[in-house]
Amino acid sequence: MSKKYDMQTTVNDFATERVPLDQRKSMINVAIIASGFCISMSGLFTGAAMAESLNIKEAFISAIVGNLILTVIGGFGGIIGTREGLTSSRLAMFSFGKQGFKLVSLVLALTMGGWFSVQAGLFGNTINAMLPNAGIISRPAIASFWGAILMMLTAIVGIKGLSILSKIAVPAIAICATIGVFAAVNSVGGWSEMLKVSPSKSFGISTGIVLVVGSFAAGASAQADISRYSTTSKASLLATTIGYIIANTFIILAGYLTTLATGIGDLPKAMIMLGLGVPALLVLVLAQWTTNDNNLYTSSLGLANIIPVNRSYIAIAIGVIGAILGAVGVANNFTNWLELLGIGIPPMAGVIICDYYFINSMNYSDKKLSELKNWNWKAIVAWILGIVVGFGVKLGIASLNSLATALISYFILMKIKGEKQVEKEEENGKKNGNGIDKNSL
Repeated sequence: MSKKYDMQTTVNDFATERVPLDQRKSMINVAIIASGFCISMSGLFTGAAMAESLNIKEAFISAIVGNLILTVIGGFGGIIGTREGLTSSRLAMFSFGKQGFKLVSLVLALTMGGWFSVQAGLFGNTINAMLPNAGIISRPAIASFWGAILMMLTAIVGIKGLSILSKIAVPAIAICATIGVFAAVNSVGGWSEMLKVSPSKSFGISTGIVLVVGSFAAGASAQADISRYSTTSKASLLATTIGYIIANTFIILAGYLTTLATGIGDLPKAMIMLGLGVPALLVLVLAQWTTNDNNLYTSSLGLANIIPVNRSYIAIAIGVIGAILGAVGVANNFTNWLELLGIGIPPMAGVIICDYYFINSMNYSDKKLSELKNWNWKAIVAWILGIVVGFGVKLGIASLNSLATALISYFILMKIKGEKQVEKEEENGKKNGNGIDKNSL
């Protein structure tokens, strides 16, 4: 490993450059990072919401189908990241233009950075609810602040930090959550009794699928930020599949089963009620940490593509601001705004997916960057159309509707005059400037 690569990996983490082949990670490594990103408190709360209106069969189908959809979204975007070695923000340059992509970067930075502060605030509130008599350290403001600082540490380091934490946290969360689920099930007399529990009224599998997809559509749309470190497209897709089909399904069903058994829609609180204090605390801290450091990481990657400052310094700045906002409770007022921004990310992913697979035949080239426009208004129009449909159409899954609309709209707009942002190369497998043979990826 050269000193240049080592510095970039630990400081800027290839935020504005392609990740070279000698810096790629194993499939297991990427899968663990993706799993850590997916395993979050929001997944537990999604499962809890499903427990109010779905029986076990309906919940299982909703979780599997919903995560299949997330796998498709994250899988297609992740493969682009793998083949090109670029972040979600940088990939947007080829479709939105040399200046237009900064708009995408800003939206990603605002959304993920905002969620970092919101999650920090929620972390503080949950710590206080779990440990109300622990003194000053468990006060909501104090717990929010120290929790945010913890989550910031691994995001500063970059992909190595995310990897190290995930290797420790994912198995620990899986073990502790499994213990909690079995304890909850045993508290009602075992699985035979659990199967008899059924809500009085069901809102249907389709609504369950909407809950699952909507809870993580924004994260799936930015999958390239993680998958750019994969070695091959196959490894990228497998890692993404493990993250959603296995990890996200597991955490959603853990929240569902615990709520169904105890009536408490919060796994850590339910575990404490069942006498599992230490495992409950581990689930809370590690599940929140592995997700929120990814939020901050993606946010810092977005801003690193706008301002000429090392990504790690940006992560520190966003982390400190997020810690303060989370501590004073101001961030809680941003939730609705952030949810609106979240609907804006999937159609952006739709444009990038369409541009790569259908307009440029799965091939971008560094030398073609000089031929790009500053702004590709067709991409922006398609993005806006996707957002309008996402908000306006009440049937189906809002994030999926917005993504599909943007993808189709962009394809039609780009084909009206036969224009392309980037011309095809004579050979699809031609190596780019970093010596990355895309056929080998």
